[in-house]
Amino acid sequence: MPKNPNPCRHWINCGVIGGGCCRLGRYGGKPSLGTCRVCPHYLGLPRGLGDIVHLFANPIAQILNTVLHRKGKKKIGAHCRCAQRRREWNMLHR
Repeated sequence: MPKNPNPCRHWINCGVIGGGCCRLGRYGGKPSLGTCRVCPHYLGLPRGLGDIVHLFANPIAQILNTVLHRKGKKKIGAHCRCAQRRREWNMLHR
């Protein structure tokens, strides 16, 4: 089988021309390379600044949400645009 062109851990090279298979079943299970590159569920080497920020900010946000949930307060980031911001930062800072 040819080398994997996509560093995402969910990506499987299954012979789809210009694409592959997603272990999570996203985008019909067979996303194109371009779709996979902007997926908010991407898990692999950082694609840019957005992924680096996400690597550190996401665990902190989960801890804060757990603490706020226990105190009966509203979660932070319930309607955030984190995935969109991550995509934008990855495109800007390549």
